[in-house]
Amino acid sequence: MEFIIHDLKNNRQNTTGGLPGILKIVPIAFYLGTIFSVLLSLYFYFSYKAYKSSEQSMNQRLAAAQAEISRITVQEAGIVDTAERAGSLAEWLEGARPIQPVTVAVARSMEKESTIAELSLNRNPEIPAHTFMELKINGGGSQQIETTLEAIYALNYQTYSAQQVKGKNAIDFQATLIYNDSK
Repeated sequence: MEFIIHDLKNNRQNTTGGLPGILKIVPIAFYLGTIFSVLLSLYFYFSYKAYKSSEQSMNQRLAAAQAEISRITVQEAGIVDTAERAGSLAEWLEGARPIQPVTVAVARSMEKESTIAELSLNRNPEIPAHTFMELKINGGGSQQIETTLEAIYALNYQTYSAQQVKGKNAIDFQATLIYNDSK
């Protein structure tokens, strides 16, 4: 049978021979390229996974940092509010001079024939530097009012909107006392 099949073949004269030896590298290069592309694909896959995990970690850190920023902002707002309230309290305290020296000065300025029937010192809560004084003196007259005002002036107070009403053997005096810091 081999003879029959061999007879069917023609002898061809112009056919080329086999591949040169250098071209035997092509299949080897193909398999190496395939293996290299698989390895490169694995490298990119694992790099992508690492990027995703680092991105998730970064997003968590970013959220924690934003939460910290908002917490610090709330604390800062609280500190600023406390500082403003403390500043207004300090201003109020600066304006709220002790009243006891005024009462002592008024009491010591009274002469023998004069007595204090009524003394009222009221402070305006919005403007603590202003103290409204109402004084009722029995006996002594206008001279006693002048002596009392001199004692108050010695404490660096000024009178504002002073009113004096003279009654029978009594004088009603009203004024707003303002502390003068410039002396």
